[in-house]
Formats: sequence, C-alpha cells, structure tokens
Amino acid sequence: MVKKLRELLKFTKMARKESVSMQRKLALYWFSMAATVFGTLMLIFSLTGVFSNTDRELHLSLNIQLQNTATDVSNQLERLSGHGIFLSEQASRELMEVLPAYGSGISALNDQPEALLELQRSLYPALNTTLHTSDCSGAFIVLNATTNTLAGTAEHSRSGLYLRYTNLNPKKSSNQQVIYFRGISDIAREEDLELHNRWNLEFDSSRIPGYDEMMQAPVRRLADAYAWTGRLHLLDTWEDVILLCVPVLDGNGNVAGLCGMELSSLYFGFCYAAVESQFGPIVSVLAPLEDGQLLLDQGMTGRTEGTYLDVSNVLSIQEGEYYNTYSEGTNQYIGLHKTIPFASGDGREWAAAILLPKESYASYASGKQVVWIACSLAFLLAMLVSAATLSRSFARPIAQSLAAIQSNIAIDATPSGISEIDALIAFIKSREQSQAIAAGSLPPDIAELFDAFAARMALLTETEHEIFKLYVDGHEIGEIPELAFISINTVRKHNRNIYEKLCVTSRDELMLYIELFRRCNRLDELL
Repeated sequence: MVKKLRELLKFTKMARKESVSMQRKLALYWFSMAATVFGTLMLIFSLTGVFSNTDRELHLSLNIQLQNTATDVSNQLERLSGHGIFLSEQASRELMEVLPAYGSGISALNDQPEALLELQRSLYPALNTTLHTSDCSGAFIVLNATTNTLAGTAEHSRSGLYLRYTNLNPKKSSNQQVIYFRGISDIAREEDLELHNRWNLEFDSSRIPGYDEMMQAPVRRLADAYAWTGRLHLLDTWEDVILLCVPVLDGNGNVAGLCGMELSSLYFGFCYAAVESQFGPIVSVLAPLEDGQLLLDQGMTGRTEGTYLDVSNVLSIQEGEYYNTYSEGTNQYIGLHKTIPFASGDGREWAAAILLPKESYASYASGKQVVWIACSLAFLLAMLVSAATLSRSFARPIAQSLAAIQSNIAIDATPSGISEIDALIAFIKSREQSQAIAAGSLPPDIAELFDAFAARMALLTETEHEIFKLYVDGHEIGEIPELAFISINTVRKHNRNIYEKLCVTSRDELMLYIELFRRCNRLDELL
C-alpha cells in the first residue's frame, strides 16, 4: 500500500533505467554491416588468390635452396678441379722419370707393354690417393699410347688406369671398396684389386669428347686447359658419368695424355638427395643451358624420389615473377636455376637448378586457399548472423512500443532496452497521470484508497479530530500539548488512536495521506 502511494508521487518524473542507447545500437548495427562487407571482400580476395602469399613463400624457399645447391656444386667442382690439376702435375713428374729411357715423347711407349706397365705402376699411388681424397666416384689417367699399334682398335685404344668405387652408398668411407676398371691387370693383382666385370685393358678415346682436340692443343696453364664433359654412358655398364679431363704434359710441355675424376649419376644422387619441403620434394640438377632449355639428358640429377622426373628429358624454360616453369610435354616442374662456373668442353653454359613437381605445389597452394576460404566464409556467416540478430533486437522494441502507443494499450513497465523508447513511454505515462490529476480523477485503485481513508475520519473523536487538524496545519507533535491544552502523554495516547482508526503505522504515513489529499484538492473531505 505504502509502495503504491510512493509511486504515485513519482508519476510526474521520467523513469530512466539502464539501457543501451539507440545511437550506440545503431552504430553497432552499422559496424556489423561494415564487417559483413569486409568479410565478403575477404572471401572474394581469397577466391582470387589476393591474400595467398604462397608464391612469395615458394620463391623465398626456392631461392634459399638454389643458393645452397649452387654453392655446394660450385665448391665440389672447384675442389675436383684442384685435385685434377694436382694429379696432372704428379703424373707429369712420373712421365719425366720413365720417358727418357724410351724416347723423347709419349709415342715412344707404343708397342712397349713393359714400359707402360712400369709407368702405370708409378702412377697408381697418386691415382689411388686422389680417388680417396676427392669428392668423386672414380679417377683415371689416360696415356696417349697403346700396347699394340697393329690391333684393329689401335686408332682409339689408349693405355691408362681407371679406378672406381663399387657399391656406392651415401656414407662414403675410407674403406670403400675400389674396383679396377681399366689398366694392365698385373697392377690389380699386385694391389689386390678386383677387376670390374666390364674390365678392359685400355680406354676407347673415341668415347671421351674432345680427346683428340686436347691432345693437339697447346697448354700454357693447366688451370686454363681442363674441361668437363657432358653426361656419358660408360660402355657395357648401366651407369652415366661426367668426367673432368686435365691434360698431362711430358718434359717438353707436350700433351701426353689426360687425367681426371669421374662423377657418376649414382654418386651425384647420393650427394644431392631430394629435399622434402612443405611444397613437395625439391630435386637438385646440374645441366647445360641451350636455347632456353635445360638439358637434363646431358647433365647430372640428384635423387628424384617422389617426383617422377625423367632425367633423359629436355625441359623448356618459361620464366616467371616468382619461379620458372620447366616443361616437357605434359610434365611440368617449377623452380629456379642459376648459371655457375663450369669449364665445359663444348663452351656451353651450365646451371645449377632446383625443380619441384608442379602438381605438388598446386596441391599445397589449393590447401592453403581452402583454409583462407573456409575462414572467410566462417567470418562472413558470423557477421551475417550478427547483423540479423542486431537488426531484429534493434527494431523489435521500437515496433512493439509504437504499436502499443498507437493502439492505446497499457504499456508494460518492463524496459524496452532502448533508452530513447523508454524515455518516450515514461513521458507519455507521466503526461497521462498529470492530465488525470489535473482533471481531478485518479486511477480506480487510488480513488478507492482515498475514499476509504476519508470514511475512516468519522471514527475519530472530537479531540482526535482537533489534533488531526493541527497536523494538517503543519504543526509538530511537540507543539500539540500547548495548542490543545493537554499533556504530551495524552497527545501520544490520541496519536495511537488516530493511527489505529485511520489504518496508518506512523506519522510519516499520515502526513503522506494529508499531502496527497491536498494535491488532489480533496483536503476538505478530511476536515
């Protein structure tokens, strides 16, 4: 009861409760819409590959791998060249020890098997040391002489030594087995070496590219005279090799033969295994460049596991911004290449290259794109749901409140959640209450409360009624004894009777009734 009376005094005040500002809700709604547009753009960019930086990632990875491969290959070739020159110098010294006893030139050893055997014996230690100290799969010395000039193959048959490793493995060790591939068999017996199952007494010089030209070319510096061959197939074997050829000079400075090292395709593969990367397996290649093509069939290729790279192919090169495309028919690879110092016997440029199957990279790139698209779609859907939810929560209370106002339905006291709408409803309710009060009418429950209070006034005695009038005039309880000519105890006794008869519990509640009757212009009913 008291609560209702207190609320009545606040009818003219605007009830403002905690709620979200319409402006803030609208700002949040537009932010949601902006985020939706952003999500849509992200999805479009993802589909078109704008956000995909896989090409740049690939370029960085390939470039690092290429630099490492080019450096490793160049260093290996440079070391082999140095060892080859040193072997040539050692062979020249041995020639100068043996040749004077037979003549002035290497041709004096033709048809001299004993002299050739003596020379090969003296050359073997240097050749064996070179093999064991070099990054190679074989080492050889070719002498421009033959044991039998009357043989049908004498034109291209040349005496010499050729040592090779057998049963190569990635962990080449000092006790790796050496096999005797070319040379007089007496040395193999003396050194306890096994003959290769395709052993021959002498070399076939026709299978060494540029052999005749090197025999005739003047040599000023060995460092300027050596050359590498392209890929060769070793006769009667399954192996391919490239050979370092360094001239061997006699005491007169004439070319008496060749020496050098072998890099077999198997050994090169052990040296340069395929690198597993996030983009797929990367293969290292050393091959000549010619007319925009990478000639795999004339170069060396590292291990190719998982790439299906055919080392007998010629790849056409199409350069791109981040990587090159290397094609042969329907097979395509991507990668980079870089020319390196390579003393090619035919003068062609050689390059170190790294190749990656295009389908491996495409699979990686599409996987990343799927992730981008999935994230973009999820973000877009979240923003759409957020926009729909916010728009409904923004519009629903406005629509409901306006509908209630228009239909003149009693408005629920529950806040709408929008401060501006709540303020409008409070204002309308306050104005209605003010108009009702000004018109002298009260809500039914309040009017009933007033009538009951006025009726209970008849229960007061004359003295109690006089004391009540003094309260109406604004006097305090301490002033009553003097004005009514009674004691304070009597006043207190009459107060208790007044409270009981009027159904109030305190002077404050009594004064609240008096104030309400005064505001409603009904105070006369109490006097």
